[in-house]
This record gives sequence, structure tokens and C-alpha cells, in this order.
Amino acid sequence: MYRDHTLIPSEAIRLLALGLLAEAPLQYADLAREVRHVTARLVGPSLDLIGAPLELLKVEGLVQTLEGQGTADNPQLMITDSGRQEIERLLGAGVRAASSDINKLILAIKLRFMHLLPRTAQALQADMLVEVAEKELTRLRDLLQSGSGAHSRLPAWLTLEIAQAEARLAWFRDLHDELQD
Repeated sequence: MYRDHTLIPSEAIRLLALGLLAEAPLQYADLAREVRHVTARLVGPSLDLIGAPLELLKVEGLVQTLEGQGTADNPQLMITDSGRQEIERLLGAGVRAASSDINKLILAIKLRFMHLLPRTAQALQADMLVEVAEKELTRLRDLLQSGSGAHSRLPAWLTLEIAQAEARLAWFRDLHDELQD
């Protein structure tokens, strides 16, 4: 993780793979295909986001091969208890503002598998997402109000970013409220 306890890209892929396996055992090729599909749709194709992390899951004991399932070169994989603990650790990590494709990928993966956490932990994640969105909105508004680039296209772009950040904040607040029930 980064120093601010947010996920690095390889941990996001680890979370994605473990989350998929927590829902159902998959053959290695199907797991790799699904991870590649999700990451390519959110950040574009990237070999950096697919290779080593999947192999490490087996080595680290987070997944195991189901005997008699699949083939030697395409085994059926199943999550282990250690893998489930790792999901909870990764889901509990912070999120940076969704300003980069990688941060959007991490956010999307966390939202995809948040249901694997106990409801109280889901509510804590929603609190954290509201806080991140509020900070992002504050930064953008501050930059707009500073008058930086007043005679350029920057203010118009910042206005667009602020509208998107406001919509994201409203969505996170709705999620927070839903989890408080």
C-alpha cells in the first residue's frame, strides 16, 4: 500500500481476483479473462495489471487448486480462508480521489466487492468515500476560487470537474444513508 494506506495497482488486481473467487471458484483462464476484461474497460489494456499478481495468489496461499477440476495448465481455483481475510484487509484500505484511471479502477473494484464485508464495515467504507469526495470537492472549488488561469479554459474545465465531484459526493452520501438503515 501507499503511505496513506490506499491501494497500489497490484493490490487492486489482487482484490479483484480474490473477490471474483469469493463469489465462485473459477478456472485460471476464466479468472485472468475476467480481470483483464474489467481492467481494460476501466483503464485500458495493461500487461502491468494482469501478470504477476494472479500467480502470487497461489504462492501466498490465498487461493488453492481444486483437485480433479480443470486441467494442469488451467486449474480450477478456489479462495482460501487466508484469501477471505486478505479481501477484508484490501477492502478496508483507503481510496484516493477518483482523479486517475487507476484510482477509478480501485474505487470500482471496492464497490464491486463491498458486499463481502459485514454491514458495519461497509458503512465505514461509505463514510470514507464521502470524506474523500468532500476533500476532492474542496480542492477543486479552492482552485476555481483562486482565479488561477482566469483567462484560459481552466475555469470551465474546473466547473465541469466540480459538477462531477458534486454528483459523486451525492451518490456516496446516498450509499452512506442506505447502509445506515
